[in-house]
Amino acid sequence: MKDSPIELLREKVADLRKLISKILVPTQSESKRYAEDFILKRQEIQELVEDIRRLGISIEAELVELSEIDGEVKKNLDTIYKLLKNSDLKSKGNTYPRDYWWWHIWDIVEKKRKRKIKRITIYSLLTVLILIGVVILSNYFKPSSQEIIETMDSSYKYLSEGKVDMAQRVLEEKIEKYNNSPDLWLSLGIVLEHKDVKKAKEAFDKSLKLYKTKKDFLINRAIQYKKLGFYEKAERDLEEVLSMDKDNSQALYILATIFEEKKQIGEAIKIYKRIEELGDKADPQILVMSKMRLITLLQSSNLPSDSK
Repeated sequence: MKDSPIELLREKVADLRKLISKILVPTQSESKRYAEDFILKRQEIQELVEDIRRLGISIEAELVELSEIDGEVKKNLDTIYKLLKNSDLKSKGNTYPRDYWWWHIWDIVEKKRKRKIKRITIYSLLTVLILIGVVILSNYFKPSSQEIIETMDSSYKYLSEGKVDMAQRVLEEKIEKYNNSPDLWLSLGIVLEHKDVKKAKEAFDKSLKLYKTKKDFLINRAIQYKKLGFYEKAERDLEEVLSMDKDNSQALYILATIFEEKKQIGEAIKIYKRIEELGDKADPQILVMSKMRLITLLQSSNLPSDSK
């Protein structure tokens, strides 16, 4: 029968499906009205379903189709919420139970958004806390190499101020933590040269044992002497290295930079040229740096061209 409850239900469900397709079309100018119609028609269908159930009639097929429509709408609640945001129907939602979810689209979407904002806030807070933790850890748990360099620099600062005891103390405290650091023992030896020559030699001997070779020890001590402006001591160590290995490009390069700092540009140019002549025998990085320094010095110096 055309006017039977089941036929009427089928007809209303079909109309509801058509209505949904109109709501979800982005260019549809009447989407807001269709969204409001959905709520009203969905309510009509719900009341009809309850009436049919009271009659004991099976409508499983119709309920499956209705569930599919509900599912499609729930997937697009954000779109429908935007259409219904200022609708007068919102005020009527409190008169219907939560099971009638179409009357509570506003609450559902707004609660969902609040949860999302809360998650974002928590994640943002956690990110900030993690970043703060990383900063704290990086300050308190520095790599050993960085910690050693900073200790050496601090010791040299005290030494330059004439505070030999303080320079010694900061190194010895760090040596307790890094007893096998050849750099710390070397720096301690340099500091102790201003206080106790015998103890300075003991520190140097300890450092020498920790370096791989005597050349490594001498080159690193020359670097530290140069940093402190002790050029004569640095030159002696470098000359000793060159007596063992006349083509040691690292020792030659450090020696050239010392001559530059002492304004002995002619001597520096000679050594840079010597490194350049070594070619493949020289450390590639040192070779490149030497060529760059040589070009700079030749361009800026007033030496006769034959000296260049």
